[in-house]
Amino acid sequence: MKGKAWIVARREFLATVLRPGWLIGTFGMPVFVGLYAGLIFLVTHAAVRLDKPTGKAGIVDQSGIVKVEAGPVSAAEIPDEAKEAFEGASAMSAQVGPVGSMVKTLLSGTTFVPFPSLDEALAALDRKEIGVVFVVPKDYLATGKISAYDASTSVFSEGKLTSLPLRRLLVKSLAAGKVDPQVMERILQPAAIATYAKQPGGTWAERGIIDVVKRFVVPFGFTILLVVSILVAGGTLIQGVSEEKENRVIEVILSSIDARSLLLGKLVGLGAAGLLQLSIWLSMALVPLVLLVAGLALSPMIVLVCLAYFVLAFLLYGTLITATGVLGTNAKDMQQYGMFWAIGCAVPMFFLQVVMSDPQGTAARILSYIPLTSAVTMMLRIGAGGAPWWEVVLTLALLAGWVWVTLRFAARVFRTALLMYGKRPSVVEVFRWMRQA
Repeated sequence: MKGKAWIVARREFLATVLRPGWLIGTFGMPVFVGLYAGLIFLVTHAAVRLDKPTGKAGIVDQSGIVKVEAGPVSAAEIPDEAKEAFEGASAMSAQVGPVGSMVKTLLSGTTFVPFPSLDEALAALDRKEIGVVFVVPKDYLATGKISAYDASTSVFSEGKLTSLPLRRLLVKSLAAGKVDPQVMERILQPAAIATYAKQPGGTWAERGIIDVVKRFVVPFGFTILLVVSILVAGGTLIQGVSEEKENRVIEVILSSIDARSLLLGKLVGLGAAGLLQLSIWLSMALVPLVLLVAGLALSPMIVLVCLAYFVLAFLLYGTLITATGVLGTNAKDMQQYGMFWAIGCAVPMFFLQVVMSDPQGTAARILSYIPLTSAVTMMLRIGAGGAPWWEVVLTLALLAGWVWVTLRFAARVFRTALLMYGKRPSVVEVFRWMRQA
């Protein structure tokens, strides 16, 4: 970056981040959201406090076929790697109403407590000693019907979540003494499928759920961050340009600096201010998520590649937003013109299913070579494991080339449009500026 462009970038960044409005918006918004979320939490916690899961279910067996186990019965066999992720989620959501109840039930299972009569079971339910009462009638074998007494009407109530452990208990009870124990285990868990994926070297290696998460969480996170940052930082870019154009200070500035250095300086300075604001918001909002994925050994190469796509895409969109926004005659028009480009960043999300299901397909490749959709599409393809290294290098080079070309022609439009007042240029005029300026 040239000396004058760096001076502009530093000035725009400091002038923006030291403005009271920026400070209030940056640090006040998380506080407001935190207070709002805290109020919702308190109301929700108070509302569901009586429905705190007990981990127990009463059972009145009138048929005489249920073999109650001493320990808890799980809803299903959960893989160890998935259980670790669930335990992390449970630690953060254990007190957050239905989500915590569901996670706890999945992890710990349900202990069934036998009762000789329905009255005694309902009395224990009223005392909150159990979360639900199941009655297995005498004609259960003929009808398969079971009655459930659930004090809560919530779709996430412990009674509804306990239905799966009940099914496993009934299957074990019906097969007891009639089916070999190993056969019984296979009935309850027919298959533990190990998935093997083909590696770049041609070998096959096992790929578990954690491997999928490690590959997908970084690209998808950068994708969401790019979309949000363009919306947030784009507004900051337009605002910084519109103020100087409306006040006609820009005429004095252009007398001492060329348009390209001015555009680059504003793009870097105002863009950095917008990204800083977004980073502060995300750092406050994503702490639980960071704690959740802290145990994942994320690939440094994927992080670096996604970061490269993020920076190049941000420069491309920032240049287009600034150069297009300056065509407006007032701040409102500038905002509308500039943010038109933000749609392009979200286009690959409309084809998310196509890209993820066939990352090496024709549609995914076409979107990978279109400048406005290249970064997001490639990050999604990397997450899906369908982007060869040569395509990553090629698309990064093409994207960098498009940034240089866009900056070159945008500077021509930027200079002429900044000095034009009271008139909206036509498309023909804009193309003439790019050729002749």
